Amino acid sequence: MAIEVPKKAREDVEKLQQYQQQLQLLTMQKQQLQSQILEIEHSLEELDKVIEGDVYEIIGNVMVKKDSDSLKNSLNDKKQDLDLRLSVVDKQVDKISTKTSEIQKKVMKMVKG
Repeated sequence: MAIEVPKKAREDVEKLQQYQQQLQLLTMQKQQLQSQILEIEHSLEELDKVIEGDVYEIIGNVMVKKDSDSLKNSLNDKKQDLDLRLSVVDKQVDKISTKTSEIQKKVMKMVKG
């Protein structure tokens, strides 16, 4: 004998699965952003060790000679952009996590009740 699952419960389970997929994608995106930020921080640390002068930046398949200060400024700008994007992703993760737990609780009540 099969258990009859209410239509609302099935819809909520589908929503829950969608939210879990979104969380998974956002988590991967967050990890990528954190990795890029870490890479930039390491680059900035190495640039701080360089006594003033020219350095090289790889852009695509080309290595370009640059002034170390302009490269530092460029990297700091990129880092700020990534930090902002990371904070947006964090907020999305929090929002979806909250929705996910609310739906989980609702589904559990339906199943038990």
